[in-house]
Amino acid sequence: MIEYLSSLIVDLLEKNKVIRNESASVYQYGFEIFISSFITVIIALMWGMILHCVFEAALYFALFVVLRTICGGYHAKTYWQCNFIFFIATLFVLLTYRFVPLKMFNELHICSIIFSIVTTIYYAPVENENKPLSLEQKNFYRILSTAIVITLVIISCVLKIKFNSDYSILIDATLFIVAFSMFVTEPMKGGE
Repeated sequence: MIEYLSSLIVDLLEKNKVIRNESASVYQYGFEIFISSFITVIIALMWGMILHCVFEAALYFALFVVLRTICGGYHAKTYWQCNFIFFIATLFVLLTYRFVPLKMFNELHICSIIFSIVTTIYYAPVENENKPLSLEQKNFYRILSTAIVITLVIISCVLKIKFNSDYSILIDATLFIVAFSMFVTEPMKGGE
């Protein structure tokens, strides 16, 4: 469906001489990425509206995008699979945020932050086979991803301990989802 819509847009642009035939494949790919990304925004906002936490859904989306961009993780074979996995991941994070009481979150908090830190240190960055990283880039992203995850863990702990805030659950669940995405990816693609 995404490929089909992108193809229609590119054909229309070619017919109107906005783009040349030689660059059609580049535009095709660009529109596929744009449409898929737009769908993920809609998914996050939809779950936010259904669960009455639109701001939190937007915050989750921003954290998720930053973390996935830097840490990497599992890449589905098709756009449909990617959007379905994001649909489930977003539902998991927002349901956890909305329905797990903070006072019952102690053990999950500890497990989530330990899993996130250890997985990030061991696996990040998980590179995409279509976008390999040089050794220098891997080292840079490993340090950056570890620093960002540890910073978010500290923020989560402060929010939980000092302010008794549910936002610690949102951060922890997001960190967990990204770490899980790295964990289920083949170890040879991660930082060895």
